[in-house]
Amino acid sequence: MRKTFITYTLFIAAMSAFIALRVSAGKALASERTKALEEDAQDTAQTVEEDTGPVAAETTQEPADPGVLASEEEDTGDTDDREYLWHGDVEPVAPYSGTAPRIVCWGDSLTVSLDGETAYPDVLRELSGCEVVNYGVDAENTAMIAAREGGLRVNVKATVIPSAPDLIPVFLRTENDGHVFFLNNGDGGVNPCMIGPIEGDLQKLNGSYYFSRRKKGERYVVDDGTQFITHAMQDAGDGDVLVIFAGTNDLPDRKTVGNIIKLERAMLEYANCDRYIIVGLTYAGGIPDIDEVNKALEEEFGDNFIDIRTYMLKYGLADAGVIMTPKDEDDINKGEIPASLRRDYVHGNRHYHRLLGEQIYRRMRYLGYLE
Repeated sequence: MRKTFITYTLFIAAMSAFIALRVSAGKALASERTKALEEDAQDTAQTVEEDTGPVAAETTQEPADPGVLASEEEDTGDTDDREYLWHGDVEPVAPYSGTAPRIVCWGDSLTVSLDGETAYPDVLRELSGCEVVNYGVDAENTAMIAAREGGLRVNVKATVIPSAPDLIPVFLRTENDGHVFFLNNGDGGVNPCMIGPIEGDLQKLNGSYYFSRRKKGERYVVDDGTQFITHAMQDAGDGDVLVIFAGTNDLPDRKTVGNIIKLERAMLEYANCDRYIIVGLTYAGGIPDIDEVNKALEEEFGDNFIDIRTYMLKYGLADAGVIMTPKDEDDINKGEIPASLRRDYVHGNRHYHRLLGEQIYRRMRYLGYLE
């Protein structure tokens, strides 16, 4: 009996030891498997992060709120190697001359000021403190603008100006025998004008032009081909800075943009101006080749050219503090200036003009035209 008891006791002890060893081995194996799984998970997470970015940022990000400022949108990773021209401190590439210039703005309805306060020339006046002259006229193409400025010569056919300030018909043609469109939609610097040495005023009545001298004087015989001199041409100064925003009404394409460049060059040459800004076109709806057109202008004029369309597409809404709408997003995707910056299909609203005025001002400072 005692022997049997001892044998049973030894058997129980052996079984307990065996079970303890199995448990210990199981724990060790489980620990090793857990460690391996953790290492695999870390490797997987690292691979995903390297391929697509941090997983946590992707899985925890909340859906974008459609009613946010454009500046709050997620960074797409696109870079703009000329962003320094649009934002931040201005670092001039040329020394400031030390004299406040007069700024003369030439253009069409995109330059016209409706209230004397909110168009881009008004913004330039506010920011620069300079005298700013606005020679914008509705519906004019580049040739019409150049004719008022002097870049496209306008000639008078032979006539006689009487001694009295009477109204007489005059016949005007451009240097390439084209039509003249003075006074169709505004004066734009035409009057008071000069024919030879005689100062007077031009009028358009029933589609024809008439001239009257301002003061009584001697009768004057006008030779054929005498240049018609507008007020703006007489008033031009050597220190003027020219802003030319022309071409929208030409509806140019990649083949005809050279005509705009030629006329704008002629305007600069007539004014003997080497301080100027050329503003790029913005109306993509009417100018399918607008990217190529603006590229040609940039290649011709370099840093004197402002691609304001590209700026407004990328930064306009954010810089204006305007909340992007679905319509804005659709416009941007189509390459159109967003609707929140326009008052109709082509003309800008107060936000548009504020942004344009600010960017022209920045570029003038960058080029050393302003302090």
